[in-house]
Amino acid sequence: MLRNEASCFLTDTERTRILTGLQNGEPLVSRFYAALHKRVYERVVTKGLLGPGATVAWYYPAAEYLSDAAMLYALEPDEGLANWLRTVTLDIARTSAYDWAGPAFRDHLEPLTGHLETAHLCWALSAVYDLARDVFSESEQAEVRQALTEKGIVLCRRWIDKNTHLANWRGILMSGVLVAAAVLNEQELIDQYVSEWQRCALAFQPDGSYGESLQYGNYLAFALMLAYESLSRTYPEKAALLDVGTYGKGIRWVASSMFYAKPLAENGSGSWGTEPRARAANFNDSAALFRPSGDLLLHLAVHAGTDDEKQLARGLFASYYETVPTQGPHELATFGMHNDWGFLTLPLLTHETKGISPQEAGLPLTTAFSNGHTFMRDAWNGKTIVAINGGGEGLHGPGHLHGDLNSFILVHNRERLLVDPGHSCYRNLIHGLESSTQTHNTCTFLVEAETLGLQEDKAKATMLEQKSVLPRRLLINGVPGPAVDRGNRRLIVAHDEPVSVVGSEIGNACGAPIDTFSRFWLMAGSNVLFVIDRIEASQPVTTVWNWLVNNRDGQAQVDTQPTCLTVRRNEAGMKLFHCGNGKIGYPVYGYVHDAYHVEPNQYGEGKPGSGLLYRWTEKAAATARTVVHAIALDEAIVLDRWALTVDGNAFTLSNGQKKWTLIVQDDEAHQLSLVSGHGRRWDVLNESGHYSLKRMPDHG
Repeated sequence: MLRNEASCFLTDTERTRILTGLQNGEPLVSRFYAALHKRVYERVVTKGLLGPGATVAWYYPAAEYLSDAAMLYALEPDEGLANWLRTVTLDIARTSAYDWAGPAFRDHLEPLTGHLETAHLCWALSAVYDLARDVFSESEQAEVRQALTEKGIVLCRRWIDKNTHLANWRGILMSGVLVAAAVLNEQELIDQYVSEWQRCALAFQPDGSYGESLQYGNYLAFALMLAYESLSRTYPEKAALLDVGTYGKGIRWVASSMFYAKPLAENGSGSWGTEPRARAANFNDSAALFRPSGDLLLHLAVHAGTDDEKQLARGLFASYYETVPTQGPHELATFGMHNDWGFLTLPLLTHETKGISPQEAGLPLTTAFSNGHTFMRDAWNGKTIVAINGGGEGLHGPGHLHGDLNSFILVHNRERLLVDPGHSCYRNLIHGLESSTQTHNTCTFLVEAETLGLQEDKAKATMLEQKSVLPRRLLINGVPGPAVDRGNRRLIVAHDEPVSVVGSEIGNACGAPIDTFSRFWLMAGSNVLFVIDRIEASQPVTTVWNWLVNNRDGQAQVDTQPTCLTVRRNEAGMKLFHCGNGKIGYPVYGYVHDAYHVEPNQYGEGKPGSGLLYRWTEKAAATARTVVHAIALDEAIVLDRWALTVDGNAFTLSNGQKKWTLIVQDDEAHQLSLVSGHGRRWDVLNESGHYSLKRMPDHG
């Protein structure tokens, strides 16, 4: 079947609806059209791709900047805009294949191979060729086609042919080929890469979550989305072969990962303005500032597999984009993973879908996903969120991992109190450190602690951390191999009235001599969290409990006592009680990053001391221990009312009005009991390796 003459990215019907909406003053279309017009013409006046305030090389925003301009031109042709599009596009088309292969740190051995930047240049030129072809003469059109074919497609295909692992890279390079093939009407290539699209989609977990991180899941889904959209208008029979549901069902994982949106206080690395900015659970290589790409959300609102997935995606777009259409920075919108909306937002807005909230969608408050990400909430839009990287299943697209299993992020009153460090430029020396276990809210183990002297020397001992570099999942004869086991096993995820429990076991991720590292989180209402660790080793080790406090803006007020860490941030507070035999040290000055940037020392990168890393270190090595940490959460002004009392194996947190008691019924933590101030009791039971949460009958 031959393609229609219509654009790959904008049908006549969509164009008419957009222009009619503008004429009628339709608020949403008008708002995003005005924002698109503003950011495009801010670039046009610079007479080049990058303006004077750019912090990135030209590769990184090329796709966004050119596709934005091309869409605006298709809606409202203008001579000045046409000249800008022609000049910038031809400049890229005439750039050498060596530069199309990416920046200097990419492999440039002959024959040249494409990289992520190559795929983005394919997207850039494809959008212009599709939406604004008439800005070029016939000979110039031939130049663009030649650049897409001989530099874009050829280099991207070389990478795909050379590499056999399944992760985001393959999907991005595939999308570079398929989008270019679609706008060039290369039928044979389209058919071949439709099959490659189907393979790349298998990198998602069966439930739609993703094994690398929230941001890389978005990046891969964005690439699949762009390829799908390039086919859906002109090759609908080919688009029908692509299962959007492979990543569309992951909208539940994304929605569960979102925390809130509020202004971000200055941290000395660049102003974020006063607009509300979205925060999310940033496990592995992901940033605290995260919202799914706007075009991707609207794509799912049209094409996802079920009505609730469509409506949930549309609801997230409303929450995180509709009130802030001009929020930047746009220069990192896709490649830099500081996501934004793009050139497909206006066409996709013409397809109406009702938005719903996670609560309206019936998403559970306590839930787990196959990639290990697990969440406990007191309520949707409530006070407390516990986000855990815990037990999971084999990873279908592993990569970009941190040593953060059994780590968690703790949110109260819209403040992140215990945080994940995030990540910054990959070429920073500290990237390996911010990926390591010791900079997350989990345990590390010293195996040579007995000869140490100064406190700061402890970090230089032989430290046992989790393995975070895993084997790749390889394609064998085009078929993905087995999922990669990370060594994390889910023990329990359960919820009953005000009580939630999560348990995970990661001994295999730690390796010898650690046999068992089981961690249980018991959350009671909005104010109480107990963390119980059972750690067993084949030889004595010294356990270190690491707690990373959010001090990204210097506003954390921290007080330490031998067994208590008190943290206040604005209106939120936490008292964390250590109930083991550890000794707390002076804080290590860690890093907490706001957002990833492709270059070092840029906005979003945290400074030393933006994370305060507190450690309790066991006074003596042991082969087995069960240790409780009790955490009280409340408004900062009333935090001092909370106190912990310990009576044998019973640990009680109380503020005089609320009271919860944890009872560790046995040394191995096979039975845990949680008792409210009213005497109601819940038991976590281990029966032949199967854990359950049971509400015990009331007596009396």
